[in-house]
Amino acid sequence: MIKTITTILLLSSLLFAQSNITLSISGMTCGGCAKGLNEVFKEDFPQYIVHVDYETAKMRIESKDGTDIDEVKVKKALAEMGYKAR
Repeated sequence: MIKTITTILLLSSLLFAQSNITLSISGMTCGGCAKGLNEVFKEDFPQYIVHVDYETAKMRIESKDGTDIDEVKVKKALAEMGYKAR
C-alpha cells in the first residue's frame, strides 16, 4: 500500500513539475537586450538553459536536470534588470 501511494505521489509530482516555462518579456529595445539577458541568465542561473528571442519578446527556460524552475526568482532577476515578465 505504501509503495503504491509513493508511486502515485512521484508520478503526480512529475506531471505538475514546471521543468520548462516560457515568459513574455517587456522592456527589451533591441537584440542586444536579448543577448545580454541570455548571458546574465547563463551565469546567474547555470541550472537552466535559457533562450531569449527579441523578435517574439519571449524567454524560454528549461531546467537542465528536470527540477522545478523557480519562477519567482527568475521574475525578480528580470525586474532588477528593468524588464517585466508575464
